[in-house]
Amino acid sequence: MRTQLAPSTVDHVVEGIRIRVTILGGPGDGLDGSPAVLLLHGFPTSSQLWREVAPEMCAGTDDDLHVLAPDLVQLGASERTGCRIDLATQARLLLGLLDANGVDKVLVAGHGLGGAVAVHLAALDGRRVAGLALLDSPLHADVWPVTGALPMLIPGIREICARALPVVPWLAERLLATFVGQGSEANGQRPLDRYVEELRKPGAARGLVHFATAVDPVAIEAAWHIVRASAPPTLIMWGAEDRVHNLAYGRRVAGELPSAAWVPIAGAGHLLPEERPERVAEELVAFHAEVAGG
Repeated sequence: MRTQLAPSTVDHVVEGIRIRVTILGGPGDGLDGSPAVLLLHGFPTSSQLWREVAPEMCAGTDDDLHVLAPDLVQLGASERTGCRIDLATQARLLLGLLDANGVDKVLVAGHGLGGAVAVHLAALDGRRVAGLALLDSPLHADVWPVTGALPMLIPGIREICARALPVVPWLAERLLATFVGQGSEANGQRPLDRYVEELRKPGAARGLVHFATAVDPVAIEAAWHIVRASAPPTLIMWGAEDRVHNLAYGRRVAGELPSAAWVPIAGAGHLLPEERPERVAEELVAFHAEVAGG
């Protein structure tokens, strides 16, 4: 058993862009060939989405996991570039982040549009993806944009959003509710409140707009077709009460990959890692053990 390591937060510069990543555990001696775990948040969240899941995963395995939870570019504490960074580019930057951390094989878990980034990563370099976990992720052109994203995609209106969201809390709450719902954390607090508060940080609302305008749903679906043709072991988890991408859509995603494990989670909406962190950690640890043992 390795000595338990505290989480560390590191900035890496990949292709000239700064990416913030939280790291738990470590690579060990490299002799067991076990893949690292890459946790990707979606929109409009940050790596804080996994703040309870990642420690729970490591605690459940005597810290025998190497877990990386980055902030996607434009969001969280990563760089806000002021220019378009599409999801395929986000995936390429993450491959560079893995290189910087000496990670070859990885189990990639993505929530929401983070799952779309995970699919792009698998399409770009499937050799490195030992397993793929998708949580409440939109992978088809007919499910994005969701209603709440529309104001951010219209020239003129999106500039107003970037200026107004940090200073008009009720507007931010109404908009973000269409992305994350009104679910609660395990401790009874609303995740929505956290993300409304995060929009008050300098540049956060503008970064949100830049991220939204760079999403290409046709490219996501094309990457999904590539991955499905030669899919790694795949786990699909879905909040049974998800009102952003409902359970029927989750079944559609799972049905397109018959070999995938389909796990609907009762008592959770769209923000599954916030609402049921212990269950998400349990499923990911079991999936990692299955992938590493295979």
